[in-house]
Amino acid sequence: MQKPSNMSVLNAQVATSTSGDDDYPCFVSTVKPYCLRCAALYLPTDFVKSSGLMNRNCEMILKGEAQRCWSVWFGKSGHHFGIIHGWGKFRAENGLQVGDVYKFELIKNGEVPIAQFHCKYSGKVAKREERRSKLNT
Repeated sequence: MQKPSNMSVLNAQVATSTSGDDDYPCFVSTVKPYCLRCAALYLPTDFVKSSGLMNRNCEMILKGEAQRCWSVWFGKSGHHFGIIHGWGKFRAENGLQVGDVYKFELIKNGEVPIAQFHCKYSGKVAKREERRSKLNT
């Protein structure tokens, strides 16, 4: 896989972990100021373990809000797992900025996993889903 030329990347902190309406594994997070300096989008370890991505090193398809698909590379970087190539171009072309809330949803976990990235996700929706998740546990 070729590395994209624009390698600016973001690393966000997990705000909550929940299941989506279709029971896809997902998490909601907010872009922090330091996130724009990193070279990868690191995913929460609990999410990586529970979704079966642990120890994977593979191409991943990342779908944006307009259903446009981006080929990125998922793998391990140091002690973290995440999107280690291709994230910068996705971030730039989707206009993600500090303070944006997003939802990362793994919609298929096959040989080439597919994830839906909900840009600028509503904080109200995130809180409602968090309450729903707590009620279901």
